[in-house]
Amino acid sequence: MTDPADLYRHAPDLLDEAAELLAISSRILVAAFGGDPVSEVYERAYYLRTAVQADRVALANPGDRTLETAAESARMLAAYDRIHPHLTPAGIGIAPPDRLAPAEEVRLYTRACYTIASLT
Repeated sequence: MTDPADLYRHAPDLLDEAAELLAISSRILVAAFGGDPVSEVYERAYYLRTAVQADRVALANPGDRTLETAAESARMLAAYDRIHPHLTPAGIGIAPPDRLAPAEEVRLYTRACYTIASLT
């Protein structure tokens, strides 16, 4: 597995990405509340970007809260992928559903998904 610092070297600035994620989540909520369909691909990209953002924050500022936030974001991505397995990149096993799965294990799932996404 690639070193996370190397993996995320081309990722957007953390603050810019936070602003973009807020805009995306707003668009998803407006569509959902308006009864409009939300693209599964778009929604999965949101979960992946959120998990990557949380992982990057935890790498920069490791602490119980940031590490658990990163793990929880990765668990949400994995949960989405379990419901939508057709969107999961080939060759990546979905992280276990157990909420007690080790934080590092589910964060590795985020990184594996990001690696595939960054290659396409």
